[in-house]
Order: sequence, then C-alpha cells, then structure tokens
Amino acid sequence: MKRVGNVLVILMILMLAAACTSPAGGDQGASSKGKKALFVGREEGGDAITIKHLKQLGYEVAVVTDKELKADNATGHTLVFVSSTVNSGKVGNKLKASPVPVIYAESQNLGDIRLSGKATDEDNGDFSGKSVAIQAAGHPMAAGLQGSVDVYKQDGKIGFIVPGGEGTVIASALGDARRAVICAFEKGAKNMDNEPPPARQVYFYLVDGEEINQTENGWKLFDAAVQWAAGSKP
Repeated sequence: MKRVGNVLVILMILMLAAACTSPAGGDQGASSKGKKALFVGREEGGDAITIKHLKQLGYEVAVVTDKELKADNATGHTLVFVSSTVNSGKVGNKLKASPVPVIYAESQNLGDIRLSGKATDEDNGDFSGKSVAIQAAGHPMAAGLQGSVDVYKQDGKIGFIVPGGEGTVIASALGDARRAVICAFEKGAKNMDNEPPPARQVYFYLVDGEEINQTENGWKLFDAAVQWAAGSKP
C-alpha cells in the first residue's frame, strides 16, 4: 500500500508540473504573433469607435497624432490607418515610401502620394448620402456585396477621391463612377508619377463623426478593406 501511495504522489506531481508548463488560456504562440495597427488620429470621438473595431478584428492598436507621425513609425506594424481627423498637411507624403500597407480615410492625402489629383471638390472631397455603388463585385474588398449598398443608417458625409494611376474602384458615388469611395491600389501599381507604391494602399470613405452612423454593411466593407490591405483573406 505504501508503494502504491508513493506512485500516486509521483503521478500527482507530474500532472501538476505539466499543468504549470502548459500555455494558459490557449496557444500563447498565436497571441505572440498578433496583428498590429498604427492608427494616425485621436483616441476619442469617432476615432475611438474605429480603434475599437480594429481591436475586435484582433489588432493591437498604437495611436499617434498627425504632428507626431514620422515615416519610421510604421515599422513593425501590420498596417497603418490614417483617420480623416488628421491635418492632411501634417501627414503629407510621410508614408509614401512605407513598406507597410496604408488605409487612408483622409482624401487629400491621396493627392500627396500621387494616387489622385489635389484639387479639392474635384479630385477629392465628400458628399452627402447614405448609399454607394459597388463597381467591382468580384474583388475581395467588395465583401460579397453588389449593386447599391447603404453604408450609413441616414444621410452623412461620404468621402471620395478621383483615382489616378492604376487604382481599382471598388465602390463609387451613386450615379458617378469617377468618384471612388473605396479604392484599392495594389503593391507595385503605378501612381500618377509612374512610381510603384511599395505596399498596398487603400482609400476608404469614412469621414469623422460618421462612425456611429455606419451600417453592418458599412463595417463589412471596412473589414474587407483591412483584410485586403494586410494581405489576409476576407
């Protein structure tokens, strides 16, 4: 009996040791390989809603202001998101040579990196509405949607650019296919100066203050833009 008792004690010790060395709460390796997003904007208002959404997509989010932004801030991140709350002049073309994919919600910055012209209300700007027209239904960024899609619950500001170079218009203003509200620029596609972007670039229509106005389909399109920019499957 004493020998059996000793064996049981040894087995209990081995089980405890195994439990202590096992990853707590699942695969620690997976969490150590987490996705990281650099958010250029603010930590409050509508930006806070977008940041929360990025976190729900599994991203660890670091926030930097437009004034603090430097080209090398993107290093080590999976993607960069530039909010429409930034002062476009302070962001300028700082991220033009970034090897990290960038999603711009500030339309004027597409002119700074020569993916569109720079004329306000002609090459970039915003308009009032709640619906957009899907132009490239087969593209991953269309999120499986087609035709006219309500991206807002009620009329609000929808940003646009008129892309130059080799951009793909995923969605546009209703009745005006030139005004891209979601636009994809593949890595290596030429800009207006015949220069190839070093990473994927995206324009997304979300104007500050409209985050709370987004519909489920609006967020589906956002998710698809993030996934495509980062190079992952939707």
